[in-house]
Amino acid sequence: MLPWIIAGLALIALVVLTRMVFQSRTRLRAVELEQTRLRESLIAQIKQAEQLRDDLFRVVDDALLVMDARQVITFANDAAEMLLGENPVGRTLIQAIPQPELVMLFQDAQLVRGEGVDQRIELDKHIFHARMVASANEQHPFEILVLRDVTQIQRLERARREMVSNITHELNTPITAIGLLADTLLNLTEQGKTKKTRKMAHDIRREVDTLTQLVQEMQDLSLIESGQMPVRLMPTDLREMVQRSVEPLLALAENKHQTVSIDVPPDVLVLADERTIGRAIKNIVHNAVKYTPPGGQVQVTATTAADEAIVSVRDDGPGIPAPDLSRIFERFYQVDRARREGTGLGLAIVRHIVMAHGGRAWAESVEGQGATFFISLALADTPIPVPARDRPALQAPGYSP
Repeated sequence: MLPWIIAGLALIALVVLTRMVFQSRTRLRAVELEQTRLRESLIAQIKQAEQLRDDLFRVVDDALLVMDARQVITFANDAAEMLLGENPVGRTLIQAIPQPELVMLFQDAQLVRGEGVDQRIELDKHIFHARMVASANEQHPFEILVLRDVTQIQRLERARREMVSNITHELNTPITAIGLLADTLLNLTEQGKTKKTRKMAHDIRREVDTLTQLVQEMQDLSLIESGQMPVRLMPTDLREMVQRSVEPLLALAENKHQTVSIDVPPDVLVLADERTIGRAIKNIVHNAVKYTPPGGQVQVTATTAADEAIVSVRDDGPGIPAPDLSRIFERFYQVDRARREGTGLGLAIVRHIVMAHGGRAWAESVEGQGATFFISLALADTPIPVPARDRPALQAPGYSP
């Protein structure tokens, strides 16, 4: 009897043990499944964070480099690779960017961990704002370098300073002249010299007109730059538009015994707002007449190429030095600062008018051999609505159509 009892108890114990093992395995399996789920969720979150990081680094225009404590680059975004021309990962900072100032910046950042240090550096004729930040975790140290190209900002700052200086000068000159003329006029009035009084009054009127022109051109340029000046593109006969623009300047050229010639092919239609483009052409030709010496020649020509017409104005003036060619379309910029003629806004207005037409404005010159100014305008696909006929030659001295 006893053996049977022992056997039964053993069987019961075996069943219980088996059940316990099964439950343990089940719980272990559940734990493994939960761990797998958590691990997959964590991996997905890490991948999502990495994707977000990569996307952020990709859309940032600033060059970004991450370095370890030995100044070895461990990460570089697309902007950094584009700036350096290659992937700098694995190279030291001084190898990738041979600028001792950055090495000193790296060392300075280590002294103020968790805070940024800044410096301006020059690289390949560009000015960069460099910011270095060292991690506060000294067990896993790394540093981040951000390079922001501020060349354009520097140029705009310089242009702003020059503009303020030029405006001050441009306004100060006629204001001083008006003050002196007014004082003289008062003295002449007291002395009863009416002839000289009239001359002084005309001089005051001239200086006031100069101020009025300056203010008007500043207002016009502001409207053009902001897009508030309407530009109505219409198929326009190029030859007639050029002739109408040049005609008011013939008397000025005649006074200097200059010859103004126009060589524009007939039947050329361009998409243009005749009022604004006519003003641009007039500004260029006026400059040509002003700087061409007495007895010289001003040539206005036009050619067509592909889908655009190119109008050029060539003069016999002193030419433009090569360093100034890229800046002559800036507001208030004048090549010869000793000769303050005009408002200094004419070519800036030309550039913005032509840009509003989707065209280009540029100049070519060899110093001492005159200058040629160009503007391009899109050709109109619309056929000429009326039979083309040559515009009658303007009967003015010094003019040859």
